[in-house]
Amino acid sequence: MNLPNRSSPSIEPQKELAKELKNILETNSSSSKWFRYEDLRTATNQFSSENLIGKGGSSQVYKGFLSSGQQVAIKLSTLSTEAARDFLLEVDIMSKLKHVRIVPLIGICVEDNHLISVYDYLSRGSLEENLHGKGPNPTVSWDLRFKIALGIAEALTYLHAGCSKPVIHRDVKSSNILLTNDFEPQLSDFGLAVWAPNNSSSLTHSDVVGTFGYLAPEYFMYGKVSDKIDVYAFGVVLLELLTGRKPIADESPKGQESLVLWSTNHSHELQMCTRAGIADTKPRGCYCFIGSGARGKLQRTPSTKNGLGCISLHYKVSPSPTPNEPNIELLKGGSIRELNKPNETDGLDDETYPASSVSSHLGLALQDVDDDESIPSFEDGNFSSFEEYLRGRWSRSSSFD
Repeated sequence: MNLPNRSSPSIEPQKELAKELKNILETNSSSSKWFRYEDLRTATNQFSSENLIGKGGSSQVYKGFLSSGQQVAIKLSTLSTEAARDFLLEVDIMSKLKHVRIVPLIGICVEDNHLISVYDYLSRGSLEENLHGKGPNPTVSWDLRFKIALGIAEALTYLHAGCSKPVIHRDVKSSNILLTNDFEPQLSDFGLAVWAPNNSSSLTHSDVVGTFGYLAPEYFMYGKVSDKIDVYAFGVVLLELLTGRKPIADESPKGQESLVLWSTNHSHELQMCTRAGIADTKPRGCYCFIGSGARGKLQRTPSTKNGLGCISLHYKVSPSPTPNEPNIELLKGGSIRELNKPNETDGLDDETYPASSVSSHLGLALQDVDDDESIPSFEDGNFSSFEEYLRGRWSRSSSFD
């Protein structure tokens, strides 16, 4: 995929981009189709504000109806050289993926200086909306939460180990988990996704993309990209499901804004019950979840108590960095004895991240980072504000939302 160098979009580069995208769809034997811009304008009532359902830095998402009657979500982005390269990669990845837990790419369009992708519209919205009160049903039962956790574990297993070429999503979060009317989860938004490395365990990127509150410490601090950063983010989603709290809650008391640190501060290996103020008290049910923190295993077992029985969180190292088939079996109800049983093939991660003495304000995004690494802290650098420090580590694509 080689785009010509250009500083601004024009008709010729658009034609070249369209040609390359069509070639990708053909090469990948994709069922995704090529849409006419006018047809998508009609589908969204001229991209009316009434149909706007989401927006980001340089993109908007509209709901609409195709001429066939199918309801869709249409993402509209502004064309630029950088956006075109990202779009090529996204379409290449999406057109190769086929899994029930991943939102399928219905089609694309490049026209009128816009990059457009079309997806199924899931009317129940995102997990974030349903968990945090924006959706039609802010109380999600424990059964449904477990179902959602299992579904996303299956999606990540497919991305990391099940498809022909492994993929790292890089933006796993509750707002990118969409729900069908039956609360079947689907992972969406592959705009930051990259192919996993073939001959090494990780890549190193100079920029950091993703969403504040979900970033693995080795990625935020050192730019290390592997499937483990998706698993870390999945662990944060598990904590959201268990506690009902947002990953970053600005309204929380000082020092309790970060969900990950708020949880770990109750003790690394704490048996936490509803009375400890950890579990979400909104849903009713009779299940006990046992999990392993932000590197994430989760298990459900029957509980005799009303509500969430207990959670066990372990943050240091997950023996298996990818939520693979054995871990999914645990999610489906494997015994606690099996969960805690050592495996002869299990070892520590490539790195472990001992408790860090990095300043508490960095703790909003970091945890268990090795202090021996030569990364300047906020206090050691010449920064006028904490925001300036973060912006120095962040790329254009990162989000605090």
